[in-house]
Amino acid sequence: MGINQRLCINEAKNKDMVQFLSGLGYEPVKVRNNDYWYLSPLREEKTPSFKVNRKLNRWYDHGMGKGGNLVDFAILYHGCTVSELLQNLSGNLSLQKPSIQQSITRPEPENQIKILGDFILSSTALLRYLQQRRIPIDIADRYCREVRYELNGKVYYGIGFKNDLGGFEIRNPYFKASSSPKGITTIDNSAGEVIVFEGFTDFLSFKATHQQDPEDRFDFVVLN
Repeated sequence: MGINQRLCINEAKNKDMVQFLSGLGYEPVKVRNNDYWYLSPLREEKTPSFKVNRKLNRWYDHGMGKGGNLVDFAILYHGCTVSELLQNLSGNLSLQKPSIQQSITRPEPENQIKILGDFILSSTALLRYLQQRRIPIDIADRYCREVRYELNGKVYYGIGFKNDLGGFEIRNPYFKASSSPKGITTIDNSAGEVIVFEGFTDFLSFKATHQQDPEDRFDFVVLN
């Protein structure tokens, strides 16, 4: 490991863990002195068991029996190696306020994902994820479905955004992927102006902040 890499790791470790979690959309359920308690960002739970000691700037997930510094958490959260994490860090902004596009993921081969069905959004975990992203549920309901999918023999669920070819972009708090066939999504309102978005969360965020606009004001293209 080179000197620059060690310096980058040390810089990341010293970032405030509470601010980092806030940038991901997680806020403490309770605070006692220096201890900040969260619903675990690493798994689904109903009782907060993920603790950050702000004085020590260390975290511990009592349900998993794991803990460490910010780098340890980011590697688990994003499912990446140290090298991949460092390659995707671009200064203070990406560390404290990562966006969907900056999230580090390992895309699974599309042919491994099998869609089992799509339903009305109802999962508590997914609805909470949307709320953390400040996307109103009624807007998400209009454009998304709750997708059940199989990957490597296991069944999962996520927020699905359908493309024009019938495939889905899939998101949940821990995973980002696409099912085949991969394609763009067009929303034709017969308007005279088109707005293009890189991903569907950008599109949903735009709709959330422009709820007063007439539905047919723009056409939309989501590149997915």
